[in-house]
Amino acid sequence: MVWEITSQCNMSCKHCCSDSSLKVYQDEFIFSNQKLINQRIDEMFLFGVRELYISGGEPLLMKNILVFLEYLKRKKIKVSIASNGYFLNEPLIKKLSRIKIDLLHISLDGHLPRLHNFLRGGDFFNKITKNVRKLMKYKIPTRIGCIIWRGNEMFLEEMVRLCIKLNVEELRFSWLIRIGRFKNNPRLYPKRKWLSIMKEIEYLNKKYKNKIRITIHRKPEVRAKKIPLTCPGGDKLFFINPKGEISPCSWIAKIDPNFTTEDFLGKTKFEKLVRAKETSEFRKMVKKRKNKNFKGCPFVAKYRNNSYYSDDNLINT
Repeated sequence: MVWEITSQCNMSCKHCCSDSSLKVYQDEFIFSNQKLINQRIDEMFLFGVRELYISGGEPLLMKNILVFLEYLKRKKIKVSIASNGYFLNEPLIKKLSRIKIDLLHISLDGHLPRLHNFLRGGDFFNKITKNVRKLMKYKIPTRIGCIIWRGNEMFLEEMVRLCIKLNVEELRFSWLIRIGRFKNNPRLYPKRKWLSIMKEIEYLNKKYKNKIRITIHRKPEVRAKKIPLTCPGGDKLFFINPKGEISPCSWIAKIDPNFTTEDFLGKTKFEKLVRAKETSEFRKMVKKRKNKNFKGCPFVAKYRNNSYYSDDNLINT
C-alpha cells in the first residue's frame, strides 16, 4: 500500500510529480480525527495490508505523524517513509528510532550542493546530509533516493561515493517521469539513454558491492528482457491520495482520474473502496492487456504511447 498522506511540502522541486507546495488543503484525510484514521488502519489490516509506504508532499510536516506511525507499528505493519529529510532533527529521530520505523527513504539528487539545491529549489543539501548522519547515529535503516536528471547523469559514481561516506545501506536511482511540475522543466531530462545508465549502474553495483547496495527501478526485469504480462495494481497494490481516495497505483492516479474512487476514506470503509467500480474497471483493463499479450506496466504504456493497449517500452527511453 502506498499512502500519499499530504500534498503539503516545504520544497519547490522542479520535477515534483505531485505538484506539492506549502499550501494546506483541509480536505486531506490526515486532518481527519485520529479515531477515524485508526479505524481505517484496522480495516486495512483485516483486509491483509502488512506493508505501507508513506509519501507526500513531505510526511514529516504533519503534526500528528508520530501518533499515526505509532498506531501502524502497533498493528505490526511494516512502515517505510519517503521524506526530503529537512525536518529530521535529533528529537524526532530519537522518536522514530523508538517507534522502530522499518525504512526512511531520503531524497538526495546530486553529490554536490549546487546540484541538489538547484533541483529542489533551495539551500538544502548540507542540512540533509547532516540529518542523514544523525539517522546513522541512531541506526535507523536508511535509503538514499536519487533522481537521474541532466545535472547528475554524468556523476553517478560520485553519488555512490557520497552515499558510502554517509554510511547508508542503499542508494536507489530513479528515472524522471514527465508529469507534475516536470512538464514545465523538460530540459532536466537526461541526455543519456536508459540502457546506457543501467549498464553503468550494474558496473557500479559490482565495483562497490561490499560497501553499499545500489538499485534502480525495474532494472532486473528490463535487463533480463522479462517484462511481466501482469500488473499488481488494484489486486496486491493500492494507492491512497491525500483526500483518502483510492486508486490501483500512484502513477495511474496522476494521469487517469477514471481509476480513482469517487468516495473516500473519510466516509467509506476501506474494503468497500478497494472493491469499488473504479478498481474493478482497472482490473478488467489489466486482464484485457494480458489477453492481448501486451507486456509491462499499464502506466508506462499509457504514458509513452497514449494507450493502455500497447507494450511498455521504457527500455527504449
